Amino acid sequence: MKNNFKLRFMAGLAAVMCLAGMMSSCGNSGGDSSSKKTADSSKSESNEKTQDGKVFMENTTGTSDGYSYELWKDKGDTKMTITEGGTFSCEWSNINNALFRRGQKFDCTKTYKDLGNITIKYGVDYQPNGNSYMCVYGWTRDPLVEYYIVETWGSWRPPGAPEALGTVTVDGATYDVYKTTRYEQPSIDGTKTFDQYWSVRQDKPQGDGTKIEGTISVSKHFDAWEQLGLQLGNMYEVALNIEGYQSEGQATIYQNELTIDGNYSADPAPVVTKNGGGNDDKPEDPADGAGFFTSDFESDESGWTQRGSSTVAQTTDEASEGKGSLFVSGRTDNWNGAAIMLNSEVFKQGGTYSFKTDAMQKSGEDATLKFTMQYTGSDGDHYDQIAQQTAPSGEWVTLEGDYTVPDDATNLILYVESPDSLTDFYIDNASGIGDGSEPTPSTSDKKDDTEYTFSDPVAITNTADIAWIDKDKPMVAISFDDGASATKKTDPAYRIIDTMADNGFHATFFYVGNWIKTEEQVKYAHEKGMEIANHTTTHPYLSKLKPAEIRDEYEKCREKLKGIIGEEPSAVLRLPYLDGGGDTTKTLNDVALISCAVDTKDWNNATADNIVDTIKKAKENGSLDGAIVLCHENYEATAEAMEEVVPWLKEEGWQVVTVSELFAANSKELMGGKVYTKLS
Repeated sequence: MKNNFKLRFMAGLAAVMCLAGMMSSCGNSGGDSSSKKTADSSKSESNEKTQDGKVFMENTTGTSDGYSYELWKDKGDTKMTITEGGTFSCEWSNINNALFRRGQKFDCTKTYKDLGNITIKYGVDYQPNGNSYMCVYGWTRDPLVEYYIVETWGSWRPPGAPEALGTVTVDGATYDVYKTTRYEQPSIDGTKTFDQYWSVRQDKPQGDGTKIEGTISVSKHFDAWEQLGLQLGNMYEVALNIEGYQSEGQATIYQNELTIDGNYSADPAPVVTKNGGGNDDKPEDPADGAGFFTSDFESDESGWTQRGSSTVAQTTDEASEGKGSLFVSGRTDNWNGAAIMLNSEVFKQGGTYSFKTDAMQKSGEDATLKFTMQYTGSDGDHYDQIAQQTAPSGEWVTLEGDYTVPDDATNLILYVESPDSLTDFYIDNASGIGDGSEPTPSTSDKKDDTEYTFSDPVAITNTADIAWIDKDKPMVAISFDDGASATKKTDPAYRIIDTMADNGFHATFFYVGNWIKTEEQVKYAHEKGMEIANHTTTHPYLSKLKPAEIRDEYEKCREKLKGIIGEEPSAVLRLPYLDGGGDTTKTLNDVALISCAVDTKDWNNATADNIVDTIKKAKENGSLDGAIVLCHENYEATAEAMEEVVPWLKEEGWQVVTVSELFAANSKELMGGKVYTKLS
């Protein structure tokens, strides 16, 4: 049975539905803070009447053709028609907020990497009138995250105010990446504070009139988010979604092919660029009394967002100083207000900080304004008062106080509320500064600052047994990344190993230490004469690491492989993402760094025929001789291709060898710190 499956043909097998009726929330559309709940599984009367035709007018959720479906609205006129193969159509008018989506819901026990590479091929006739967007949408748990990959939109490009953390280029398009935070909003886990991650396409895709088609490599966006410091949790949902906010429109999704191939591969990496700000901002030294954050609200919201059902917006109507302030309105509960999430790398456990803001309310009578710190401790959520004042109507007051961050505090959120009133209010000149008594850096902080001494490159000791190799015959080093996860001898990895061994050949297998699920597979490959090699411990971008971290990635994987096979693995390392930048070559001066000359693109859904053609064409044009070929061991298509092309190469008088054998048989030295794509 193939590991790669398309959900439209595998009804009900890909996922376990989470409990119906749990609360869910989507993002802010056009500045409104309205939230969305997962529709109750019991159908309304209007849905029951049309159940056989799978036409829904009211909130509903269910499954059909192996795809989940959901209609959610808070009010207005909606219609969702479920059609075969994950497709659907929808209409909306007179709404505040509505979502129509089809995809898969999961049991929240696996990360996206555990599930495998996720892609969606879509075809949509999209006709919004006003604020709307077409996107991939879902949730994760641990951490709780709501995410969007926005492909196109109506009159408003989400998510609005925040500066992009960076960009990702994938599937031929460039997307801006954002992070926003929702404070005390309904979610799949009840009322919570949670982050939203966004990829928003810079330019709308071109189509035929209102029709657009394309592919969204969902996992590659997730990979990009991780590069930018945005961590996802266990998967709850992935779906193609049409959302409308205070608008009307219609859409027909005539293709929605959601593929989860069951074998995650990080290669190739999406092209990611970090912006100068965002997560890279470096706080100034608190000993200098510099502001960790200052918000004057002269031109924007300065990173503050709504808490609860409130709305926040920069305004020039009032100001305690300068010309602007933040206006907080639409509060429906006392704890609703304005909030800012504090960076834990800046506001550290045990540190003492001074917080201050000016505030004013204009209710016509006195009201209490309160400055509060929320955090999650070892025993749950806490809400500590920093300052509180009675504010006369129309007068600016100052809320200020010192606060020491508890030793177990995480998820710090600073907010302003009015505990005895639902009044609108303004804030201005908000700040948080250190008092010069920052806590002692942690062990990990010290590690990052460790001075690293570089040495000259050294020659690799190559002990490869080449007695079986005919040096007069052409040879190629076919290599395989990302194992070992095979559990059955019929899985791709075992089939590849057996194909090599049955033809009297060897190949190099590059293992990621933390991804090894089946040590027996590694032992089996070793016993069959395959080269056991290093692909780092966690598969990071080495160019983004400090020297000590690069060395740690190599050594931990080396020790793990040594413990499995009982001897030193080869001193060759496949570069994750083929990235050898930064301090990589200087740090790994005793390790041969391996890239490739021929890429089979099995990671990019290449079929078995595609892979075979790639290798045969390389033979024909002369680029295969002495080349290092990149493959991945966990794809069905790769196993099928090897079962065809390896015997063919043997018939053609070729030999498949390991990377180390390739160099030893040709009397070539492998040097540490050098990147190799072929025999050279």
